[in-house]
Amino acid sequence: MRWRQGTPLRVETARFRLRSLTPADATETYVKWWNDPEIQDGLNSAPHGWGRQRARRHIAQFDNKQKFHLGIFCKESLEMIGFFAIFITPHTKVAKTNIVIGEKQYWGKRLVLEVRHAMLSLLFDSWGIEKVKGEIMGRNLPSIFNYKALGFTCEGILRNEVPHYKGGRADTYIFGLLREEWEAMKAKAATTEETVYEH
Repeated sequence: MRWRQGTPLRVETARFRLRSLTPADATETYVKWWNDPEIQDGLNSAPHGWGRQRARRHIAQFDNKQKFHLGIFCKESLEMIGFFAIFITPHTKVAKTNIVIGEKQYWGKRLVLEVRHAMLSLLFDSWGIEKVKGEIMGRNLPSIFNYKALGFTCEGILRNEVPHYKGGRADTYIFGLLREEWEAMKAKAATTEETVYEH
């Protein structure tokens, strides 16, 4: 894909469009996600209590160079239903990612798998990233399932690593996917498709 560093990024999947958010995208819906107890619980966080101005400042910190904050928009309804964040360390070629689905009617719809797969293709195939990782603060079972479903390995569990917002401590789960693992998965998928086609 053609993209120039520092400019807005756009990515498409079969069902969704992703694009870099701007402060103007700090809608009431976007702000609501940061203040929703159920959504924030999955991130080991209490509701933020943000207003639109605070949400605008949050969005403004992403530079579309090493830090990206992409809204996820449903092609059919055009509504924003979540966001995908990327943090790149250029000298190590490692990218840390995170995804939040704010609209709960999309939970369990394989949205995360579809979107993250497209972003993995961008990071590995177009940008030359060598490793993609994710961190889960607390035992977030849906996130653990999604990482494993896309071939990520749990590289370790940091016990009692962070304070739990409800009290006590929480573990941090570290997941990683290497370039060679991504290439192997693509090769396997291509072989499977060829076999199905031959039959």
